[in-house]
Parts: sequence; structure tokens; C-alpha cells
Amino acid sequence: MKKPASLVYGAEEKPPLSIIIVSAIQHVAVIAIFMVYPLIIARQAGAPPAEIAAILRVGVLALAFAVLLQALPRGPVGSHFLAPSIFTGVYLGPSLLAAKLGGLPLVWGMTIFAGFVEIGLSRVWSRLRAFIPPETAGMVVFLVGVIIGLAALHVLLGKSSGNMVAGRDAFVAGVSLATMIGLNIWNKGRLRLFCILIGMVVGYVLSGFTGQITGADLRAVLNQPVLALPSFAHLAWAFDWSMVVPFAVTGLAAAMSTTAVITTYQRLTDADWVRPDARSIDGGILADGLAAVAAGLLGTYGLTISTANVGLVAATGVASRYIAFVIAAILAIAAFQPTLIGILTIMPAPVMASALLFTAVFIMISGVQIISTRVLDPRRTLVIGAGMMAFFMVSVVPSAFAGVPRWEQPLVTSPLVIATLVALLLNLVFRIGIRRTVTLEIDPKAVAPQDVVNFIERAAGIWGARRDVVTRVEFAVQQAVEAIVEFCRVKGPIALAVSYDEFDINAKLTYEGLPLELPNWAPSQEDILESEDGPRRLAGFLVRRQADRVQNTAAHGATVLSLQFKH
Repeated sequence: MKKPASLVYGAEEKPPLSIIIVSAIQHVAVIAIFMVYPLIIARQAGAPPAEIAAILRVGVLALAFAVLLQALPRGPVGSHFLAPSIFTGVYLGPSLLAAKLGGLPLVWGMTIFAGFVEIGLSRVWSRLRAFIPPETAGMVVFLVGVIIGLAALHVLLGKSSGNMVAGRDAFVAGVSLATMIGLNIWNKGRLRLFCILIGMVVGYVLSGFTGQITGADLRAVLNQPVLALPSFAHLAWAFDWSMVVPFAVTGLAAAMSTTAVITTYQRLTDADWVRPDARSIDGGILADGLAAVAAGLLGTYGLTISTANVGLVAATGVASRYIAFVIAAILAIAAFQPTLIGILTIMPAPVMASALLFTAVFIMISGVQIISTRVLDPRRTLVIGAGMMAFFMVSVVPSAFAGVPRWEQPLVTSPLVIATLVALLLNLVFRIGIRRTVTLEIDPKAVAPQDVVNFIERAAGIWGARRDVVTRVEFAVQQAVEAIVEFCRVKGPIALAVSYDEFDINAKLTYEGLPLELPNWAPSQEDILESEDGPRRLAGFLVRRQADRVQNTAAHGATVLSLQFKH
């Protein structure tokens, strides 16, 4: 693994202790923002303040366990990266439904079930790659961002009448959000890294002035003991068969989100990165599932690898795994600090909403970026579009499926569940008729470069190939065709065959003529201008440079130029 220039400390490097501690504190600050999710679920279930505090305190223990699992240096468990987890929007819809149907015990029980689903998926995830393409994972990440944004609006409008935001709520939320945005955009120093935390602090202060946090609230928090063991009195588990599919899809969505985030870590920490490392992804999904099971057993909300913390790694250039162990220690200590957790339990709704809105934007765009890395043909466009349409239909008109049987209600009332099911079903249907090898005959007397490009584009769209790889394939094939026609004394047509096996794109040019020279070094400018061989050698060099592997062979009296492009 080669460290990119953008990183100060790579995944396996050990920074100075001061850097480790400061970086760990920053990661914990980001993690703390997403404590709002168990708050939302607990308040939805009508839990008393003491029980909410207990849920949050055991929750940080689950988060500490999760970051340790991901940072393990070797073995089948973990992605082996600095990859903290957060309480995630993936679990929000099903957990709200479970809280309404069976209270918090059903939330904990079904979270355990979702974790086991993710553990099972980790064992076969590499084989499912063709059925769960990256753009579908990108759609899930995008929709998780939408869920977070919608949750923020519900939090802000929760106690208002007529779907109107109260004046003081709008003031607190607006100033908090403006602080976050201003520090993120116009501050280039360390304040930018703490923009969300600073905005939340501003929101707390303003809430005190506007009466949304009272003196009684603060006294209740400050009068708690300095140290206390976390309470497990709230622990109880329940199971409901009607919630199996929603939480199974939640486990699948968590695995898809984890795949996208770990792939981002791989690209961020390896300058020579070409394709996702399946072992790291499988181990990361396994660790994510184990952490979700632990969260359910401890009686707290579902979690998964954080999309926000990978952004922090990119921003600071510090990716050392050693930081994960300090993060876990800080989180574990927080579990024994009732005052720290108590501050979160009295978080005003406008402050919560502003933090959620700010993070939702970045998560949504992260999903869009994952989708846009792929060439989308009409099939894949329909998959993504239909999934999103199903999501928004249920989100905007929740009563659209009110008439379906009771056992189907959990499938059609959770927007993320129905969107994921629609996308997966269409992926399976649209795989019918897809050919893994396509061929084109090229007339050397009338070469049409745009026809070659269109041919490759159509195949790449059907396969969902990465845009950057497709661009290299198009350039190399065009260069090779032009060079073969110009320099290789071609007799008869050139047969182009392009194939895809989920890992590589292979292009083969079969023709009757001389083999194309493929030098390792570019000819000098003098050779190009003065030598007859210069242009031919330049064309061969450009072909070799674009492909990851090239080979000239003779077969049945014909020459075969094979080009391999790692995907």
C-alpha cells in the first residue's frame, strides 16, 4: 500500500501522541452529533429522561466496541482502517415503526436480528457483487441522507401546529445552521473541523436565552454524580415476525453503506488503488454486523460505519489506525460520565435539527458521487429512478398503501425498505439478456471512431462499469485501431471483442496483419518527427500506457492484440 500525497499519516503509521489525542477528540465530536437518533427513537417511545440517559450511555459502549472491531490489525474481522461507527439513519424508519408497534424492546430485538443478517451477508458478499451493483449502494447512501434531512424537519415541526416552525425555533436553528455553514466554507483552519460542534454549542447557548433550556434542566444534569456505572435496567427484548423483512432490508442497506464507506477509505489511503479489496470489505461488514448485535443486546440504537468520519480523515490527512484505540477509550470513559450524556438528553429540537440538516447534505452528495462513478444505461437509470420514486412516494404520501394487508405494512410503510426492495428486484429482472461479451466488426477502409466509442459506451452502461475505466478503454481501443490500420498492413476486417467479468474489462482486436509494437518507453521528439518508426512506436506506447496489461499473440494465422483494464 502506497501512501497518497494528500495523507499526512497513513493507516499503518503511528503519529505523535499529541496528534493521536487531538484527532481522537475530533472523531468523538463528530460521533456525538449522531446521538440524536437514539434520542429521537426514545422520545418517540415515550421513555423517561433516566431511561434515555441509560440508552445513550450504553450506546457509547457499543460505539467503542465498533471502532475497535474495525481497527483490528489482522484477521477476518474488521476493515483494518480507522473507521468509527455512528448511530445511523439506515435504522431510523424501521426503528420508528418497531417503537410504535412494540416499544423499545422490539427495537432492541429487531436490531439484533438486523445485525445477524449483516453477519450472514458478510460471508457471501463477494458473490453478491453482481446483484448489488455500486450505483444501488450509492442510491441507499443518498436516501439515508434524505431520511436524515426529513427527520430534521420532523424534529423541528414536531410540536408545532399547522406544520409551521415557531419563531424562536426558527431563530435557534437558523443561527446554529448558519454558524456551521460559515465555519465550513469560509474558515480554512481548525475551526472548520469543529464547525458542527461549534454550531451546536451556539444553539445550546441561544436555547438558554430563549427559554428552551431552563435552569431546572441544567440543575438536573449538573446534580448527577461525577462517575457512575451505566444502568442496564431498561434491557428487554422482543421479536415480531412482521418486522423481519424491514429489518432484513435494513441489514442489507447497512452492508451496502458499509461497502461504499470502506471503498472510500481504500481509495483515500492507497495511491495505487485500482479496485475494492473484497477481504477488507467482507471483514468490515462482519464487524459492522457484530457491532449492531452488540448494540441490540445493550439496549441501544442501530449503528454502522460513519460516512461523516471518513470525511474528517480526508480533511485532516490523518488515517492512522492507532487513533481508533484512543477513540474507543474516550467513548468508554464517557459511558461512566452521567453529566456528559445528560447534556445530550436535554438537546433542544432546533439544535438537533440544524446538526441533522447540515450532515444530511454531505451524505446525500456522497451518494450522488458513488452513483456518478458508473456509466448508467437505461436499465440502471430505471433501477435508480424507480427506487428513488418509490422512496419519495411513501415519504410524501404515507397513506398510499394504507389498504394493504397488515402483514405487508412493514414492507411498504418504510421508505428506505421499499426503495431498496424495488431496486434489488429490478436489478434481478434487468439482468435478463445481458451479454458478458460483445463484438464489433471494423472495416479498416472506413474506420468510424465514434462508432467504436458508442459500441463501448453501450456495453459499459449495461455492465455498470466505472467511468474512469471506460474512458481508458475507449482511448486505448481507438489508438490501437488507428495504429493497426496505419502501420500493420491489415488485410480484411478487424474484429473487436469486449468482455466484462465484474473485475476486469478485456478488449481483443483480431486481424490479419503485422503485430503492433508496444514499447515501454515513449519515442523522443526527434524520433517522432524524423523517423518512419516514430509515429508507430508512439501509438503503441500510448496503447500500452492506457491498459493495465497488453499482449500480442498469433492464433490461426491472425494477430490478436489483448488489452486488460482493471476495474
